Amino acid sequence: MLINTIFFLLPFLLYLGIALQGASFYLICIVLPSLFFILNKKEIPSFISKISLCLIALHIIFPITNLINYFFHDNIFPNFKYIIELKWPSILQSNFPSSLFIGSVLILALTHYSKKNVNTKLKANHVEIMPLKYFLSGLFPASIFICLALIYQYNTGIDYHSFKGKILESTELLDNGKYRTNGFYGHPLTVAGVGLAYASFTWSLLWQSIVKKGSLSINFIFFKQKNYLPQISLALITFCNFIIVILSSGRTAGVACVFMLAFVPFILGIRKKPIITTLTVFVVLISSFFIVKKYGLLERIEFTTNSITQSHSLDTGNYRQYFWKVYTQMFIDKPVVGQGNYWLKAGVRENYYNKMGYENLPEKYNAHNNYLEILGSGGLLAAFWILTSLIIIYISLRKKLKEQKKEYSVLPFCFSIMIFSNLVHALTQNVFFDSSVVYIYISLLYVVMWQIAVNEKLKS
Repeated sequence: MLINTIFFLLPFLLYLGIALQGASFYLICIVLPSLFFILNKKEIPSFISKISLCLIALHIIFPITNLINYFFHDNIFPNFKYIIELKWPSILQSNFPSSLFIGSVLILALTHYSKKNVNTKLKANHVEIMPLKYFLSGLFPASIFICLALIYQYNTGIDYHSFKGKILESTELLDNGKYRTNGFYGHPLTVAGVGLAYASFTWSLLWQSIVKKGSLSINFIFFKQKNYLPQISLALITFCNFIIVILSSGRTAGVACVFMLAFVPFILGIRKKPIITTLTVFVVLISSFFIVKKYGLLERIEFTTNSITQSHSLDTGNYRQYFWKVYTQMFIDKPVVGQGNYWLKAGVRENYYNKMGYENLPEKYNAHNNYLEILGSGGLLAAFWILTSLIIIYISLRKKLKEQKKEYSVLPFCFSIMIFSNLVHALTQNVFFDSSVVYIYISLLYVVMWQIAVNEKLKS
């Protein structure tokens, strides 16, 4: 069916840059599945609305702290005026991408309409509709395609954003003469965040299928269930996305990915399958060392490590230590509501850098640390708000998955590892405020939610 085909194509589109990510998210994850339910006279389940409200809550916390700072500002910088000068409605902008808000509002409207269009007399749909199976099946060739494209970019430096065969900027040139890859995104660390998310999810799913083989049959992994095709496909997806992370030369992401590849089999398999687990961890660590060395990431890690141990500072050209100091001071000055991300862009951030003696710093950027960015922009209020919203989403999704067939009980762990891996990456990058990375998470979230919806409404 067409509905299965679009979910098969979704992984390809999510790899191809922000424009196609946005279009495919709204069309494939929101509009088309909703219309499918409406045309079949079925109600979109209410749990999707509940999770959508939590996504809206995530988005609006930063506009709230912007407005609080506008009405209750202080005089840390006497020359700075809290006047809305940037283009309206920029004060309502969030650190999170607008897709959280717009997509959720759209799904709420479509859910409301579906309730008025229900016909309970219609028979259940007996055609196989499997959003998750087709998404994972599409992720298999998509990962291979993008991995090969990035290997080519790594060796040649071709800029995929240019239709004229331009080469990447010299700033992306590595010491080994190769290039940091940014694929079809805007930055190499976006590539790292995307690859890390996918590798974590599929590796966790693979190991649960191995450890629970015999007691649990997982039928949503791949088209064909014969032999070991599902496990092979997951292994190749993981490997390709691991290579994608390494090709980005993201140091924190690379370390996080290697740790994840060793941690998941250890925690899942050391008791039930100790021999295969020990061998896997050993092979992962040894092979990762040679892969990291081959693609030049080991040199970058060693360079930073030596700089920290010898001069107690980050390597030359890496200004994160100054970003962290500035944002820490921002939080100390306003621990409850932070400075407001609008006001940081309007001049508060610049004033902080100057006040702390970094006026000559060539880069006066954001925190490059998701935790400090949250605290500096929104304070403890934003931190508590975000944590609460994420917990509600996780509990709601976990509850619904437990109500499905037993095989779906493996997915909460996959999501947990997927999030945890980039939480490590978030120590040195605002990865969860990167629209392209967030699209991966919310798209997969919606794929799983539609799978639950299909199980409940179209097969009963």
